[in-house]
Amino acid sequence: MLNRNEQSAINPAGDGSAPRGNSGISTAPPPVTQQDTMRDSATEWIQSAMQTSKQMHCNEDFRREVAKRLF
Repeated sequence: MLNRNEQSAINPAGDGSAPRGNSGISTAPPPVTQQDTMRDSATEWIQSAMQTSKQMHCNEDFRREVAKRLF
């Protein structure tokens, strides 16, 4: 069993023992990769497309405006 000083050294927060499998030392988050950036861009595009689709479904004038731009 660890005494209070040993626990503080492992878990500086002082809230008891450290979580299982974690020595209490935090690690830096992984760097942003190109895949993360592409995923974020795709998510934004999909959300925008869904918003436009909803507007076209609910608003006939908006649908005509989009149709004019496409055709």
